[in-house]
Amino acid sequence: MASSSSSSDVQVRHVWASNLEEEFRYIDKCLPPDRRQFTFVSMDTEFPGTIYNPDGVPPHMRAPAEFYSNIKRNVDDLKLIQLGLTIFDRYGNLPRWAETGREQIWEFNFKFDSAVDPYNPESVSLLEKHGIDLSRNKKYGIDSREFAQQFKCSELGRRSYSGSVVWITFHGLYDFAYLTKILNGGELLPGDLDEFMRHVWKYFKANVYDLKSMIPFVGLHGGLEKVAQSLNVKRVVGKRHQAGSDSVLTMHAFFGLMKNCLEKGGRDPRLMVAGRTGLEMMQTLFGLLGLMKRNSCSGSDGLLMIQTLFGLNARAVF
Repeated sequence: MASSSSSSDVQVRHVWASNLEEEFRYIDKCLPPDRRQFTFVSMDTEFPGTIYNPDGVPPHMRAPAEFYSNIKRNVDDLKLIQLGLTIFDRYGNLPRWAETGREQIWEFNFKFDSAVDPYNPESVSLLEKHGIDLSRNKKYGIDSREFAQQFKCSELGRRSYSGSVVWITFHGLYDFAYLTKILNGGELLPGDLDEFMRHVWKYFKANVYDLKSMIPFVGLHGGLEKVAQSLNVKRVVGKRHQAGSDSVLTMHAFFGLMKNCLEKGGRDPRLMVAGRTGLEMMQTLFGLLGLMKRNSCSGSDGLLMIQTLFGLNARAVF
């Protein structure tokens, strides 16, 4: 059974190998097939840093193919430690546990053994400093293949594959890379960027939004913590560098961005996302429609956000 991480109204459901199936069944109960209330998922991952860092120009400032190649090299050789998922509706409501009335989020803890699995010492030290007990990951962590099987059979997985879920991240290139690797059965990531984008489409369809690529349109910059502070968004549970806590902070930052835009004269963001998914609803909100027209990209290319982070001009890859 999941345990509480805070005295707040949000409860982090800590998922290990022993309760993985149980928690996916609970997620299924929150997402009955005949209801479409919870259609958004904000995601965060924690992983053991990067071990391949080329000298000279930082990877994110290099050509898109080279940038992806560096991400692929790291993700291929490293393991995911935590995945945080916050499921919510267009008003920011989360599923509530009937017995307590508290809102629920999920933190999946994967098997990781620092004695044999490669890692960046500084990154792992930072995770431990913020409360992640890697000895528990070693003993009780989830096998990524079992996670993939449970996800694919779950209502969340079915909705994601059919394009009925909107996925939201903050600087989520590694988030989607690790999750794609896991859902591919632990296989190495595709050899080129376009093929990787096709895999992202396979699992998440066009419903992928990365707040990091949106914040310049409202005059913000920096990491999740800094952006949240700029938007007067507070962390409601847990600590930074804990995947569950960061996933719910990402959700609140998402609504903070929409509020920011609305106060500057935009349309009601709830009306803009209600009833439709995909990039088109957010294009008007963040002024992206003109950007896409300048790049001769059709409005159906829902992967613009990730492409922008890779330094690509908006273009179809399917």
